[in-house]
Amino acid sequence: MVDEKKKSKVMQIISKQCGILSITADMEKGKVTVVGNDRMDVTDLTTVLRKKMPHTYVIINTVTQVDEKKEKEEKDRKKMEEECKNLWPNIIYPPYQYPPYMVESSGQCCQM
Repeated sequence: MVDEKKKSKVMQIISKQCGILSITADMEKGKVTVVGNDRMDVTDLTTVLRKKMPHTYVIINTVTQVDEKKEKEEKDRKKMEEECKNLWPNIIYPPYQYPPYMVESSGQCCQM
């Protein structure tokens, strides 16, 4: 980012996207740091930035933080699902048989 005008334009473009939690811009390094939640789409954000700011370089560094509580909850949930599958037997129902029907054509009755 060279000047304040480009900085404000980039900030406006980013702020309109869904799932953005915070935006910080560093003029010295020429970087914008965007923090978002799980609803933020990085590919959509880069596409919009490249369309609106065609003569700028867009470099994406994604950092994901792993939450140990969520991992534990997911493991417990998967374990419970497996236990539930074992409790309920697989019930196979016979196929539904349609009753015979009558077709009438030109006054004659035919059974199929």
